[in-house]
Amino acid sequence: MIERPDMKTGFATSGLLALVLLAGCGEGPAGDVEDQPAARERGTQGGGPAPSGATRPVLNSVSYPPRDDCAALPGWTEFRGKLEAAVARRDADALAALVDPDIRLDFGGGAGVKELRRRLDDPGYRLWDEIAALLPLGCGQQDGGAAAMPWIFANTPADADAYRGMLTLGPAVPAYPKPDAGSPASGQLNWAIVDFAEGSEGPGKSFTQIVLPGGGGTAFVETAKLRSLIDYRLLATDTKQGWRITALIAGD
Repeated sequence: MIERPDMKTGFATSGLLALVLLAGCGEGPAGDVEDQPAARERGTQGGGPAPSGATRPVLNSVSYPPRDDCAALPGWTEFRGKLEAAVARRDADALAALVDPDIRLDFGGGAGVKELRRRLDDPGYRLWDEIAALLPLGCGQQDGGAAAMPWIFANTPADADAYRGMLTLGPAVPAYPKPDAGSPASGQLNWAIVDFAEGSEGPGKSFTQIVLPGGGGTAFVETAKLRSLIDYRLLATDTKQGWRITALIAGD
């Protein structure tokens, strides 16, 4: 299995908590986490006009803003409320009560509630921060009624490259002709799926060179405003004890 390419330092999630928190995001085998993201064409056609007051052109014709496909699932709203409260308080006991005993944490055998507790504050994982970053990004339904956060994981289009693909985090993410936020932007991206350009995925970079949708050349985007399609996702199933988190995992 391929772990994500240094996503903690490469494709940062630090800007996510400034986004508007979305409300809301079946019992299936644990092996489901190894599947490719479900290939469902759920994007919004016509990336949309630039937000009010903006003058930069929108460079993508299809956008993938976070959605809430899980609110209608029985018991989900209550579960999500408990999850949000546990994250806000950094309450490990409250989080553990929502977790399957055999929760999967990586593709190398990492699993279980004890290991989850260890990783919550471990500087190498910072799982509290990873879960918090997921909360504004919606929830999608997978086959069998399972829930997946973020929404894009359950709705990645079939033609997207899961390994090179990234989601731009916001409706007006500037795209620059060079890696300099002080330079005039050539346009903006509205919750677009883009690929990183070859050789631009190194860790610790403030900017990532990306391939624009539709063969529109390349541009530079602030790395903090990009999220890999195979970054952390939270998977949950509805059990007799209520909704339980069965996986918190990244990579493929």
